[in-house]
Amino acid sequence: MRLPNSYGSIYKLSGNRRRPFAAVITQGWKDDGKPIRKYLGYYTTRKDALSALADYNAKPYKIDDHGITLSALYARWTAYRQERNKSIPQNYKAAYKRMEPLYSVPFVDITTLQWQDLVDSCPKAPSARLIKVLANLLYKYAALLDITTDNRVTQVETPVIAQSTKHRPFSHDEIKELWNHKDDFAARYALIMCYTGMRPTEVIKIKNQDVHIDEHYMVGGIKTAAGMNRQIPIADKIMPFIEQMYSPEREYLLVNEHGLHPQTLQFLRKHYWDISDIPAIKNHFPHDGRHTCETALDNARISKKIIQLIIGHAGRDIDERVYTHKTTQQLIDAINKI
Repeated sequence: MRLPNSYGSIYKLSGNRRRPFAAVITQGWKDDGKPIRKYLGYYTTRKDALSALADYNAKPYKIDDHGITLSALYARWTAYRQERNKSIPQNYKAAYKRMEPLYSVPFVDITTLQWQDLVDSCPKAPSARLIKVLANLLYKYAALLDITTDNRVTQVETPVIAQSTKHRPFSHDEIKELWNHKDDFAARYALIMCYTGMRPTEVIKIKNQDVHIDEHYMVGGIKTAAGMNRQIPIADKIMPFIEQMYSPEREYLLVNEHGLHPQTLQFLRKHYWDISDIPAIKNHFPHDGRHTCETALDNARISKKIIQLIIGHAGRDIDERVYTHKTTQQLIDAINKI
């Protein structure tokens, strides 16, 4: 049976071979017009070779990289991102560690069931979902390299993340209580989170060099690609705190009444938050300030996009994290409405 033009060829090799049938395809042309031929593989029967050709023609891939393992592809993907000044978030690194059972498997050979088993073995729903997120990114990169366009993680089912009841916003009366104790370091720390939407550790890590008092914003953020290096507007209500703590002579912005910087959240909780006598502090976790800000912005009918930019959440409607002067002012105007 004659195969269609450019479809590929099958040859039976001489000698006593276990897999005598070779499938060959053309991947480009030389300057003299001769084809560049690549061996697709060797097969036991002609039928197997025909099946391999059919699979290849249905979804062509780059022969040279066809056997690249998951770990090798991940290494190339991280290098690709770093070349474009894109960091690898810690949650992606954690998700990759959970892929260890598949490290040595050729990426194109990983089946949907293998991905599903990996996700099912993950004890926490958020971590399981991150495995699928990272796998999707690797498939997109593999398609960019012409390794495969067959995304086998698409059909993987991930567990539903239960709505957390651990964190809750500060109430209106509790925020008033915080303002009544604004000279207390723990209360001031809580108010900064309530009026910036920053995570507890993000506040601790803000550096003075990234504070722009005259322009009413700071640059900071951790954890996710959307959260890192974002512009954080400074609300008029907390500007006196920022101005008082700000000092170009120190590395970090957040300091106590003695000018000392709490280096970790654990230290801050042990020496300030957990020993506070203020009821509004005793009844909440530090992260509740972030929830308070997001809730207040939503109650003020601030657009979803602006809330995402302030809080540092990724959204499908945000393609590029490029801030213009107009956008910065919009963030400032929004935070001053709460």
